[in-house]
Amino acid sequence: MLESLPVQTPAYPDGLTQREAEVLQLVCGDKTDWEIGEELFISVSTVGNHVSNILNKTGAVNRTEAASHANQHGLVTADPAQ
Repeated sequence: MLESLPVQTPAYPDGLTQREAEVLQLVCGDKTDWEIGEELFISVSTVGNHVSNILNKTGAVNRTEAASHANQHGLVTADPAQ
């Protein structure tokens, strides 16, 4: 009988998924939705969905506020290119 191993996923603050955290990192680097999509190999529409989720989960009203929230709460690295 196989035992279930606990799935270990990184815990991101504010209930963000790993992909949302990646998108937020790039938002903090002033990347456009198109640039984020190109970098992460996802559509602009998908980027928009992630940004919308980020705004809802962080309580931010726009990308600038989400980036500020991320910086204040240590959700992103100092270098957005990382």
